[in-house]
Amino acid sequence: MKKYLFKIFIIIPVSAFSIGGFGLNIPYSSFVVDQSSSDLKIDILGQMEKVGQIDRFGFENAYGFGGYLYLDIIPFIDIDVDINLIGNLYDFSFVNDAMELANQTPDTLTFAYVSGNSYLTIQKSIFKLGIPFLAKAKLYAGAGMNRHSSTPFIDQKMMESFVKNANGETDLQNGSFDSEALEDYLSDNLIESSGFHLQTGLQFRLLTFDLFAFYRYTMVSDVIPESSGFSSFNFRLGLGI
Repeated sequence: MKKYLFKIFIIIPVSAFSIGGFGLNIPYSSFVVDQSSSDLKIDILGQMEKVGQIDRFGFENAYGFGGYLYLDIIPFIDIDVDINLIGNLYDFSFVNDAMELANQTPDTLTFAYVSGNSYLTIQKSIFKLGIPFLAKAKLYAGAGMNRHSSTPFIDQKMMESFVKNANGETDLQNGSFDSEALEDYLSDNLIESSGFHLQTGLQFRLLTFDLFAFYRYTMVSDVIPESSGFSSFNFRLGLGI
């Protein structure tokens, strides 16, 4: 009799998974940024004339880290909040008239793409299993809102902020890089955006330790060039309470 009761105890879905938890979130965002090229133009005697060129090399994906907090004491739904920072490096080259006259090769520099993201998700358990007081697992799905703050990608407007002449004036035709001006531009011109997302995944709990693995699709513009969304795979390690 005890043997059969033990088997039933293992497979009966548990009604209370935990009251919440918190921990470390590791996101891996999947997307492609294509290579692009654009002319630098200025007004010369009423005509827009080319005085240089920017070539942005493409890159794929972004990596990051963050934290999460969830509550599942509310009947029927769970509330999940996570904040993360993702980024990657890409190269771009720049040449202007002064460099061409001096037979200089285009400057190739490495630049950082960074995005700070916050997600609020309402989710619901689809199925739960557990060994009481020892281990539990559940499959869940959810949807919610998200906000993003991203660095802009290199373009003429950005170049105008940090290509300066000896007098500190913008000079795309003959100027050189001013790193301090670039830092000021980035801090003052972060791209703010918001959208929605869907996610589904698995949660495992052993004693008080939580392990999550889930897929999320984020629907938002202006975070990735020429894209209205991106996928991410997320892994979490934390404590349940």
